[in-house]
Amino acid sequence: MNITDIYNLVNSSEYDFLRTDKHLGDNVILLTLGGSYAYGTNTESSDVDVRGIATNSKQEILTGNYFDQVINEPTDTTVYSLKKIVQLLSNCNPNTIEMLGCKAEHYIRLTDVGRQLIENSHMFLSQRAAYSFGGYANSQLRRLDNKSARLVGQAQQEQHILNSIENARISFKEQ
Repeated sequence: MNITDIYNLVNSSEYDFLRTDKHLGDNVILLTLGGSYAYGTNTESSDVDVRGIATNSKQEILTGNYFDQVINEPTDTTVYSLKKIVQLLSNCNPNTIEMLGCKAEHYIRLTDVGRQLIENSHMFLSQRAAYSFGGYANSQLRRLDNKSARLVGQAQQEQHILNSIENARISFKEQ
């Protein structure tokens, strides 16, 4: 699927929620590709992941009744509220900070406010990134370790448990 196909897909009825949801519609300031298409690792069978940011409505701001995000699982789309995204970006959340570094052609919708976020992305990068991305990488490694431990014998399982305890002890000391 090429970028024109993706634009057409996002403009199809399958993605009507982007235009009709009370939190989205004209409030969307940034809509981009995520996942394998964003990383350039997509294959013929890859699904299209869409990520975005929407401003909060005047009523939400005045009443304090904010939405955090709109998730549409069938299309693998997540659109965060501006209030929520600033919080996530400030913590260098790996799942969100990547939205500010996509290729220009991957931005399906980009308003002036969305462009300002991208132009000021450096404000969200800090030493927290090492902990956020490192923590994510460690959790993925532990998931792989746990899966592989279920596929081996008793002695290897016991060694895996000891290694996990040691890793937890070291991580706990660093906190």
